[in-house]
Amino acid sequence: MNEILDIFKALADEGRLRILRAIDQAELSVAELVQALEMPQSSVSRHLKPMREAGLVAARRDGTSVFYNRGPLFHDTAFSQILTHRLQDISVANRDAAAVERVVDLRRRRSLEFFDEVAGRYGTLTEPGGGWQALATGLAAGFSEKIVGDLGCGEGVLALMLSRFAKKVVAVDQSEKMLRLVAEKAAEQKTLDRLELKIGNIESLELPEGSFDALFLSQSLHHTLNPDKVVSNAAKGLKCGGQMIILDLVRHEHEWAREEWADQWLGFDPLETRQWFTSAGLETVALDSLTGATPDLSVFIAAGKKI
Repeated sequence: MNEILDIFKALADEGRLRILRAIDQAELSVAELVQALEMPQSSVSRHLKPMREAGLVAARRDGTSVFYNRGPLFHDTAFSQILTHRLQDISVANRDAAAVERVVDLRRRRSLEFFDEVAGRYGTLTEPGGGWQALATGLAAGFSEKIVGDLGCGEGVLALMLSRFAKKVVAVDQSEKMLRLVAEKAAEQKTLDRLELKIGNIESLELPEGSFDALFLSQSLHHTLNPDKVVSNAAKGLKCGGQMIILDLVRHEHEWAREEWADQWLGFDPLETRQWFTSAGLETVALDSLTGATPDLSVFIAAGKKI
């Protein structure tokens, strides 16, 4: 009974309902909630406390930043459906939704501006060194006659390697400048006829269902707002038996990556990918951590097979 009372007490304030509706729309920091809802920071922080205690709100620490999202109570499907529906009845729901979208769009635009700015020199920022390129090109031969996607392709290092052997490579990126560079390089190596370039944000990408033998998300998920949704959405494009390969950073504490690399996430716990794959109808077939470009930045590789 006390738990039920705590839930209703936590919901008994329009300000709290507005916060709950906002984080139902997107994971947000206190500063972003203040900006979107035009509420004092002290009020936002005060309202978050009882909602966290009631299980309505969860917090995720990423380096020195804390982001708020839907709490464990939302795992109850019936409760989630009722509450999500009722949150739309708030008098300022539409205005708040538009404000949250503007806040989220600021993140997206900053990411896009970063990649437009570094187009042509991005590889020098993340160069692993050694003879990796020749080795990776050799591994790409394993995708001979396959239809492959490179989602968030950047300057196209992976897509260009794959296009030497694959039947078709679909390279997707949100930056036109990046894609122009990929096209120029593909023309130089005479593989442009096997490369399809698509501009778009991989978070809202619609792939033809059941069309791909393999999809790569190489160092792109930490630039997205909702990596689990990216995985779930992209998985629809895989053929039965097709694989999704994720290469990304292991969780770290380097806040400078947000400013210098426009990262939305400071890496991930590799075990999270198991849940992403399961929710997307994929079976985890590989999961391993690897040495990164520097000793303090490890990477992981995860592969999921469509079942």
